[in-house]
Amino acid sequence: MSDKYYRNTVLDVNLEAIEKNCRAIQEINPEKILIAVVKANAYGLGAKAVSEYLAEAGVTFFAVATLDEAIDLRMHGIKQKILVLGTILPKHINKAIQHRIAVTAPNLVWVKEAKSEVTDAYDKEVWIHIKVNTGMNRYGTSDADEVNEMIKEINSFSRFIYEGIYSHFTSSDEDNEVTDEQFNLFKDIVSQAERPEYVHISNSGGALTLKEDFTTAIRTGIALYGYYPSRWTASATSVELVPSVKLSAEISAVHQLEAGDSVSYGRKYTASKREKVATLPIGYADGLLRQHNGYKVQLEGGTDCEIIGTICMDALIIRVPEHTDAGVNVTIIDDSQKSKQSMESYSEYTGTISYESLCAFGRRIPRRYAGKDVELVYNEVIN
Repeated sequence: MSDKYYRNTVLDVNLEAIEKNCRAIQEINPEKILIAVVKANAYGLGAKAVSEYLAEAGVTFFAVATLDEAIDLRMHGIKQKILVLGTILPKHINKAIQHRIAVTAPNLVWVKEAKSEVTDAYDKEVWIHIKVNTGMNRYGTSDADEVNEMIKEINSFSRFIYEGIYSHFTSSDEDNEVTDEQFNLFKDIVSQAERPEYVHISNSGGALTLKEDFTTAIRTGIALYGYYPSRWTASATSVELVPSVKLSAEISAVHQLEAGDSVSYGRKYTASKREKVATLPIGYADGLLRQHNGYKVQLEGGTDCEIIGTICMDALIIRVPEHTDAGVNVTIIDDSQKSKQSMESYSEYTGTISYESLCAFGRRIPRRYAGKDVELVYNEVIN
């Protein structure tokens, strides 16, 4: 992975902001272990850089979605605890053992099959977190008797360690009674079983708004990166998150249009008068969707400019003031919640959420990181 890039489009990631968010969330959950969720390449920001920085800052526990993601972190030197939140195939249990990775047990059948797959290749144990289904209906069991049978199977096997039990909120970003209902069900099931070291259910929404003393850990993903799960969450918490992302590009070309001239594929935009347009080197292959047509970016200096015509795979066109030249920097997503180019505004424009916008950033966009004593660039395209 190179620290050079040759396209004037860049995603700036403020690692210090991520650390501040981590500490702010920890401050309102002082008795709980913070599990930093860095799945999906740290929500598109770069799992290696983010995890290294947070580990240096004192984070002791990370979570990912797949075994592949966990192994990748291990191969890049992350020595802290890692939990795979998704379900791995039982036949891959030895890989988890080899790399010292905690895994999720969704049901009794999985536990038994995983036990049968363990070999003597690695004389190590593997940590197991039981998944309780409290309404997500994605993974896990809601049967307390099955949970107890799973615990017995785990405890009876010398290579398995019963380390955690957890669930996942469906609606902690909304003002309703669903979260309380899920939490009460979780408490009821867990209270009927042996209690492990890690008991966790709160995602970012829960970590920001739910006050409780039943669990021992919280999992934070989107909030870690400076974004509230919803506008309701922002209003319901005392935590002031710091956005960590800024997406920008430099104008690569300008064109003078006369009345009747069109731009881009399908000629869906036609000038009604003489006007100037500019090309930005970013397109839908980079995660900026065709639906962003009409969205306004901001020129260096503060002028808002509308995206016009069809957004291309590698470029888009904006309408600009007459004095604009190539080389001018343009902000597409700003690192301020109050900006018209905020992540929330950018996401809501296409009817989506910050999670999806972050994960959509393509590998062609270099990530430029800044933090305490850290300044580096990762360009995944050039290996």
